[in-house]
Amino acid sequence: MHLFLPFRALTTASLIVAASVAAMTGCGSTTASKPQQQATVLLDWTANPAHTGILVALGRKLDRQNHVAITLRTPSSSTDAVRLLLAGRADLAVMDIHDLAIARERGRDLVAVMSVVGHPLASVIAAPDVHHPKDLEGTSVAVTGVPSDAAVIRAIVHGDGGNPSKVILKNTGFGAVPALLGGRTKAAIGFLNEEGVSVTSKHPDYRVFRLEDFGSPAYPELVLVTTRQTLDTKPTLVRSVVRTFVSGTQSAEENPSEATKLVSARLPGADATLLPLRMKAALGALLPPNGKAGSLDPELLTAWATWEQKSGLVSTRPNVSKAFDGQFLN
Repeated sequence: MHLFLPFRALTTASLIVAASVAAMTGCGSTTASKPQQQATVLLDWTANPAHTGILVALGRKLDRQNHVAITLRTPSSSTDAVRLLLAGRADLAVMDIHDLAIARERGRDLVAVMSVVGHPLASVIAAPDVHHPKDLEGTSVAVTGVPSDAAVIRAIVHGDGGNPSKVILKNTGFGAVPALLGGRTKAAIGFLNEEGVSVTSKHPDYRVFRLEDFGSPAYPELVLVTTRQTLDTKPTLVRSVVRTFVSGTQSAEENPSEATKLVSARLPGADATLLPLRMKAALGALLPPNGKAGSLDPELLTAWATWEQKSGLVSTRPNVSKAFDGQFLN
């Protein structure tokens, strides 16, 4: 599933927000010397609380402390990361872990160098009369058309002892949540920190079934990715970016209130009521199960690779040793 969040189309307002984030994070520190390294990092979607570690790092100018000036870019489509990385127009990119697996299966030698969000965010949001995922048998679930949607729903229903083949998937594009709230489906695919928060804050009787609670390994939803060539030829640059974002994640966990203020300052159009709830959910998922910011746990990733193939997202099991490199996390 993509954290190019399926129910948020890129509007003119969001593009303005993204542009302001890039402009602000590109500013230098008055106290630090001018860095000799410049790095362009592509987000997976418009800036949001899932990027808290990154936004806090740049809000506190931690990139300058690591001798690099980082500029954030926002994609125009979900396919931008692979294309821009391979073209050398971005040094690193935030990617959904499933997209990394799919890209590598297609022969793209991309490597994840840290986790950005340490737990799965994928979930199924269900109507009040759906008490358990297996209750979705014989009903319709709204999906966005993203390949991982079906895999997530199958896993959650199966994990509850239900029969996924009896669930009817209804492709609604960006209208999955409206389809649920309008009574056209019994559930919708979404993210616990975004759609899950927005729905339950207004409709507390709706339920959110988390993928991780129904048999999925605790894999990192978002990872920071670069090409093998960049990793080999610019290790100092990659190291500086990784250390910057790890420090930002640690800072966010240590001081959630400051993190909320820094993220809020970079999302001027965000709903002031929902943002604290979105931040709370995002902060709860930033650190991997071992509690180490940015960690790429080989054991968990091995379990994820098995799950990834079993779910049908890829036909061959991802090679964990080639797809992930945590050398800069120590």
